[in-house]
Amino acid sequence: MAIMTAAEARLYVRGITGTGEDSNLSTLISRADAVFASFLGLPPASAGDAATLEDTTITLYIDGPGGQELRLPYAPILSVTSIHDSDDRLYSSADLVAASDYELYGDESLIRLTDTSSHGYWSTTRRAIKVAAVIGFSTIPEDIKHAAGLQVAHWFQGRDHVGRKSINQGGGSITVNGLDLLPEVKQALAPYRQAGAIWVG
Repeated sequence: MAIMTAAEARLYVRGITGTGEDSNLSTLISRADAVFASFLGLPPASAGDAATLEDTTITLYIDGPGGQELRLPYAPILSVTSIHDSDDRLYSSADLVAASDYELYGDESLIRLTDTSSHGYWSTTRRAIKVAAVIGFSTIPEDIKHAAGLQVAHWFQGRDHVGRKSINQGGGSITVNGLDLLPEVKQALAPYRQAGAIWVG
């Protein structure tokens, strides 16, 4: 499932009638998804894959924090598939933490061992914790869809001017906007930036 449909994107592009450009719009939507996810600081599911805003399973190796709280570097966390806490970093079945031992606070990227947990406390060894979790959005927020519509329309309408700084039109010359992320798109995405992501412009 894409972050928005071609029909939704058509609302942002003047002059399109019918479904003749839907394939091109769908391609741009897919690319917007990857660019947005990278801008927000979300990781790809595995090496060589593009990052995505859609829900996807990732595997993380985290230094053991000790105590009861384990904070993951990405949000939102939709669910946890498994957690291994392994001092020897073998992540065997004996190191599997029972799902009943912890609670997930997905919007806070927090996994907390319960007070009655048989696991007790997270270890403190480097890369001791292996977490398989589902991150991203099962339903894309409306403000991100709006940002995608703006950006897709900008790219679609600017296809004939790629690489140009100005064009001749109506007997004069006009400046052409670049095809990078629009300022209003960056503003809409800003609340979803990951804590470790670096703001660039």
